[in-house]
Amino acid sequence: METKYINPDRLTGTWESVNLNPTVIIYRDGESYLLSIIHMNETSKQASPTTYEIQKDEEGVFFNYNLKRMAISYDAKLDILNLSLLGDYSRN
Repeated sequence: METKYINPDRLTGTWESVNLNPTVIIYRDGESYLLSIIHMNETSKQASPTTYEIQKDEEGVFFNYNLKRMAISYDAKLDILNLSLLGDYSRN
């Protein structure tokens, strides 16, 4: 998967986990790109998003999740997003 030079505009949208992890939404806010993980409370059926800023450095694209660096990679050919700790996502 492509890692270091991802065009963040290609990532915007809603992503569904292929492993039943929470849904992810990526969107632009001014000059920043944000990633929201949507957790669903099974009892109350209430959605609660947690939002992180997408960052880049010499090692690639990532966000900080629960004090861990979560790498973001993207396969443009298959339109698959990979979040290192949560697995693969397909565009909804």
